[in-house]
Amino acid sequence: MTIARNLATAGLVGGLLSSVAIPASAESAVTFDRLANPEPENVLTAYVNYQGWRYSTLDQINKDTIGDLRLVFAAPLAMQGGLGGNLQSAALVDDGFIYTVDMTGSLVKLDAGSGVTATQLWRVETTPPESQGRIQGPALWGDNVYSATRIGTVIAVARESGEVLWEETYVQPGEFFDASPIAIENSIIVGQAAGDAGTRGYVFAVDPNDGTEQWRTYMVPGPGEPGHETWPADNDSWMTGCGGIWVAPTYDPETNLIFAGTSNPCPAWDGEFRAGDNLYTASTVVLNGDTGEIEWFHQYTPNDAHEKDEVSTHILFDVEFGGEPREAFGHFSRTGYYFTFDRNSGEFLSAVPAQGLITWTAGIDPKTGKPVEYNPDVDFQRYLANPEREEADAREFCGGTAFITGIWQPAYDPVRQLVYNAGADTTCVAVVVDFDLNLTVEERFGVFNLGGRNLPGGRQTDWRINATDATTGEIVMATDLPVESQTSVLATAGGLVFLGDSLGNFHAYDSDTLDLVWSISLGGLLRSPPFTYAVDGKQYLAIQTGGAPFGGLGGAAAGPNSSNLFVFAL
Repeated sequence: MTIARNLATAGLVGGLLSSVAIPASAESAVTFDRLANPEPENVLTAYVNYQGWRYSTLDQINKDTIGDLRLVFAAPLAMQGGLGGNLQSAALVDDGFIYTVDMTGSLVKLDAGSGVTATQLWRVETTPPESQGRIQGPALWGDNVYSATRIGTVIAVARESGEVLWEETYVQPGEFFDASPIAIENSIIVGQAAGDAGTRGYVFAVDPNDGTEQWRTYMVPGPGEPGHETWPADNDSWMTGCGGIWVAPTYDPETNLIFAGTSNPCPAWDGEFRAGDNLYTASTVVLNGDTGEIEWFHQYTPNDAHEKDEVSTHILFDVEFGGEPREAFGHFSRTGYYFTFDRNSGEFLSAVPAQGLITWTAGIDPKTGKPVEYNPDVDFQRYLANPEREEADAREFCGGTAFITGIWQPAYDPVRQLVYNAGADTTCVAVVVDFDLNLTVEERFGVFNLGGRNLPGGRQTDWRINATDATTGEIVMATDLPVESQTSVLATAGGLVFLGDSLGNFHAYDSDTLDLVWSISLGGLLRSPPFTYAVDGKQYLAIQTGGAPFGGLGGAAAGPNSSNLFVFAL
């Protein structure tokens, strides 16, 4: 049953949203060439470019002018939806038109071309109230906009009219989508996100014209598929093995390779139940864009028992690394390290500590890129601090775990060759394993599947923003943050780095020193990425507010709340 509805003539939506049925001016079709060669004034992909940089070449707002930055308008978006109503959407901009997904999960088009307000042109309701929230954004292709939803549908909407062109369902029970889809030539790429719900993650491609599925690749391989032998033969743990896709993959348009990061295996803290390496969880998986075939992969923590999701962006860049020109990528790993690889061959180049306290392993093997304790001849990996069954006391391990990165993403400045990342300097978790081995597949399926208890004693300290040298992998600067940041980072050619925090503060830092140069309190939780665009030669800076903090962290209180779009200019 389709539930998408065009609300362009609905008048007031939820008492907040003024929806006027004024025709939008025709926009240029979004082509592969436009996506592969970003226009400074527009934001056509979730990461600003395919390569995951979150970098804008606009420089009107810069270190010299930042003191004159002022709020020019604010526009209401929506009242809180379901699932905490988190607004995480990476907004897209084309010719002054803004496309976003609000807290109810609805797809929205705003006209911000005047520079003094944002008028809602249409709104498409995509999910029922009990399934709304935390969609990370839409994708643009041709004359359409696409959204993947919490109920496992993908919808295509005509950009000018808001008409729903098609809507298809692709999931089994318990599966859903969070991440922005990405549009590549002739395909919309989507990832299945239910990585802690006892499902199997997958990446799939659909035809943008009618939604026909083109290919699907599971991140937990089934019988007969390569990698299935890394799951136990004596139980069915692979059927609820997780490996979800939390965030949009990045893409290399030159090689047609898709770079996806997978979440932890399930049950997260019981490596004995699923003895084996458990491919392709906790991994970087590189896929052929035409066929979905896995070209190469790297698993950071085989038989992971520390909930080490590897969902952070893979930032693709060309640098001189170790004295040699490299087409590389950088990745902040939940192991607590920052990794660099050759993105074509998969050659491991380096792993450098990105957090101050790492106790679960003694380090990363410089030849293999795996933990030094990894033993390929055994099925149950005993790293330094593995939680194990039958232990009465909690086992604490530090490093990675959470908040080194996640759904909030870093940014890359290609001029400075620096990667900016916000996270915790130290994270620790205390765990007791109590997974019920007698659960059936049906009982495991669709539940939060940690397989243990996170006890008092876990901690995180010193939230900060780091600058990492992409040519060495070393942290070269760091500045403490007052509280956790969950917005992703935006870097600009103006020599500025922008991010928000869970107290509702929006900050700008100097790209060369990480000194705080500008800040404003917006009064609502910030979880969506900041973005910048230009209309008629004038640069605007924007961010959306609304939602509840991730995992019940400190900051803005959960509960009913509204969300808004705030837009700044000189």
